[in-house]
Amino acid sequence: MANPEHVERLIKGGVEEWNKFRRTSQTIQPDLSGADLSGYDFTGLDLSLANLKGADLSDAYLFHANLTEANLSGANLTEADILEANFIKANLSFATMVRVDLTGTGLIACNLGEANLEWANLTRASLPWANLTNANLSKTKLHLTDLREAKLIRANLQGASLQDTSFTGAVIQEGNLLGVTNVSIDLLAKAKTLYHTQLDPELKAQLIKDHPHLFKNPLFDIPA
Repeated sequence: MANPEHVERLIKGGVEEWNKFRRTSQTIQPDLSGADLSGYDFTGLDLSLANLKGADLSDAYLFHANLTEANLSGANLTEADILEANFIKANLSFATMVRVDLTGTGLIACNLGEANLEWANLTRASLPWANLTNANLSKTKLHLTDLREAKLIRANLQGASLQDTSFTGAVIQEGNLLGVTNVSIDLLAKAKTLYHTQLDPELKAQLIKDHPHLFKNPLFDIPA
């Protein structure tokens, strides 16, 4: 459970006092695990390296917040506004992120395995080297989203909008891309593999015709 002193300092002191506390107490790792932080305005908040496992951040405002290497495993970020924030190397595995707005947010090398991002807005979000194994990205907005070298094994992108999405080097294996819209064949073809991925018949036929290597069993080892 969360450290009560840390929760009180954040809620009562506000962002300015909290960030001052982080600057002057750099050896302390904040423990906000399981805390109810829903609906608060945390614009510019420094939560880097914080333990937020199972925390409730639904409807919170995290504009320009810093959550570098934070642990948000199992956290609830439903409908949170996280524009242009920093989640580099953060752990968001099993997080609930339905309708979350991650516009312009950096999620480089982030762990989103098993996360639920249904209806999320990831416009201009950066997710190179991210782990999205078994993630639910159905109906997401992935416009100008950077998914280079991302791991999308068994990821569900059904009904997602893929306008100018970068898939260069992405591992899309056993995924679901049925009903995707605004997809560029040229950009999707830059993925490392589409092995056993579900695609609409017309899109699949075109990819098989022009890029048959994408559907072959990959020669490299992809861990489960």
